[in-house]
Amino acid sequence: MKNLHPIGIPHSILLENIFSRTYDSTKLEEDQQRIQQFYQDNGYFTAHTTGAKVNIVDVGGGKFRLPLIKSTKIGKAANIEITVEEGRRYHLNNINFVGVKLFRTPDTLMRPVFQMSTGDIFSTAKLRKGFEELRKLYGNFGYIDFVAEPSFEPIPNTDKIDLTLTFDEGKQFFVRRIDFSGNTTTRDKVIRRELLIDEGDVFNTRLWELSILRLNQLGYFEVLKENEAADIKRDTKTNTVDITLKVKERGKNSIQLNGGVSGIAGSFIGFSYATNNFLGLGETLSLSTQLGTRIRDVTLGFTEPYFLDRPMQVGFTVFMQRFNYNQAREASIFSGSNLIPLFNSLGNSNLLNYVSNSRGFTVFASYPLRRSFARVGISYGYTVQNVKTLTDAASTYFDYINFLHINGPNSLQGIYSSTIIPSYTYNSVNHPITPTAGKSLSVSLQFAGSLLGGNVNQIEPVIDAKYFRHGLKKGHVIGMHMLGRWVTGYGGKVAPPFNRFYMGGENDIRGFDIWGISPIAYVPTQASVNVLNNDGSPRQQKYIDPTTGAVSFANVTQSIPTYQLVFPGGDTQVVTNFEYRIPIFGPVTLAAFFDAGADRLTNTSQLKLNPDRITQLNGLFPEASFPGRAVIAPGTQAIRASTGLELQVLMPVVNAPFRIYWAYNPLLVRQFLQPPVVADRSYFPNEATFINSVAQFGQPQPFFERRSSFRFTIGRTF
Repeated sequence: MKNLHPIGIPHSILLENIFSRTYDSTKLEEDQQRIQQFYQDNGYFTAHTTGAKVNIVDVGGGKFRLPLIKSTKIGKAANIEITVEEGRRYHLNNINFVGVKLFRTPDTLMRPVFQMSTGDIFSTAKLRKGFEELRKLYGNFGYIDFVAEPSFEPIPNTDKIDLTLTFDEGKQFFVRRIDFSGNTTTRDKVIRRELLIDEGDVFNTRLWELSILRLNQLGYFEVLKENEAADIKRDTKTNTVDITLKVKERGKNSIQLNGGVSGIAGSFIGFSYATNNFLGLGETLSLSTQLGTRIRDVTLGFTEPYFLDRPMQVGFTVFMQRFNYNQAREASIFSGSNLIPLFNSLGNSNLLNYVSNSRGFTVFASYPLRRSFARVGISYGYTVQNVKTLTDAASTYFDYINFLHINGPNSLQGIYSSTIIPSYTYNSVNHPITPTAGKSLSVSLQFAGSLLGGNVNQIEPVIDAKYFRHGLKKGHVIGMHMLGRWVTGYGGKVAPPFNRFYMGGENDIRGFDIWGISPIAYVPTQASVNVLNNDGSPRQQKYIDPTTGAVSFANVTQSIPTYQLVFPGGDTQVVTNFEYRIPIFGPVTLAAFFDAGADRLTNTSQLKLNPDRITQLNGLFPEASFPGRAVIAPGTQAIRASTGLELQVLMPVVNAPFRIYWAYNPLLVRQFLQPPVVADRSYFPNEATFINSVAQFGQPQPFFERRSSFRFTIGRTF
């Protein structure tokens, strides 16, 4: 009863008169037909409705009324009674084919095409779906005028039914001519090379559908719809078709100029240019620059999709970048509020702040597997990087993590990464910007090592999958994404700290701060504390300035063993994303989302410190017995999850949606971090110095992730 059935809470179960539907006598017959069809879909082939009675009664209240509240307003209600004669539930007895010429054994079609065989319940729904599959099957061989007519013969006094299918196969059509219209910039050959059928071929409707999909994947045109994108004219005398493909080109160029001044991020100015259809040849050219107190970056990229007129994609990128990373500032920028005071509660010395200068290039090539959406590829990259630490946490962690077998600050100068990445990709997603169906899979293995001319030893496998399908209603889209990757060093080295994984933000788990999700660890180190007198005053000693001869006093200090809090990043990352996208109007879409993921250190040996550093510390503090690796803070590797609503507005020039979203985090970390205690009372000359040391280096530190957030950004999570 789709047209006349009232709606309640829950749907059509209780309180139906809260959101009742208006009775429409003209739609009652349509509902009766729908009931009859429902029975026939489930095997009751002779079922039918025999009558309907409608009784109009007076009721209190109008269309909307509050439960348990009596209304004096008089209204009308319609009580509907429908009589159904179900009949027998029929099973398939025999099936006969008439007029089949293309297939020698048509009986073999029944099970795979109609999903029914002798003895199964006879379903008209499966029969209709089977006719659609038959139309596609014959279309694969060029029989585009194929028609099938069914006839039914119930066997009297039994639950058996015979089915006869009469086929009119028509003629086999071939492609005579393919023309294009609307491509004012894009060359004909760019479109033609994506088509899987050519002039002179059998008009294979399946290959034509895949050709439309391949064109949509380019992103050069407005979305091509299968039934509207082409004008197909038949010539029954010659058994040929002429195809005119009608396209509407999207804006291929994107130019942006931006800049600003922020008390958090500093000042910056940026320029970027990109085209996904350079000179109408399908080539991609991009150039971006940014100059500011946070990032100084220049990147040039070029991609040729058909190298030497073969379906080999080749390209390169060249870049130079200086990145001043301030952990509190980065979180503030992407949250839209000043979180520096919040992060300072952990102590400035505990933040992972550093400056990275890098330059390098990447070259890549890929080739499609025949007549499929799969490609195999390989890329090579070379990067030269120097890192300067700005805080105690960064110095302790970067200087002494054992990834170059060099002790001390020299390990952060002249970092050479020479990387080769073989890959496999499969992509049937129907559009790169506004996908509604399809799936993609990307599998790659990154290998960097001294054999390739670098001094970083690293292996990183990555798997990335996406899936899109239609939602509960027309136009709705369900999107799912999963990313998994793992990184490790080898040959006695660990992966560089800046190559580990950090999560949080609109690219993975939306409700958290950018790079805010990371295991938290403690690295063995030493610290200097003031020696105090018993009354708590600083103990001082007299010294004579050798240049002036003046007598001065200085505080007496002592070195103690301690642990430095750091955010090392994980070596194992898993992220899952789910979106239900509902179009509102034009380019505006509302998406309900759920993100979840984990960022963990599964291989604690990868937190190994330089052996010389550990030997030095244990020599100074034998009782401390420092281990050779960092200690992970309990509870900081927990799974995070975020859910909420996102409003997306697609901007054609940017070719990416503007997004405003609110996120709520049901899974997060809210706890105090207690550093390991290695300096006991025996290290100190008196109680006052001991208490002062515990106050500076042994106090629990708060780490409370926010429960919700509201943000604006550009781009997609997936």
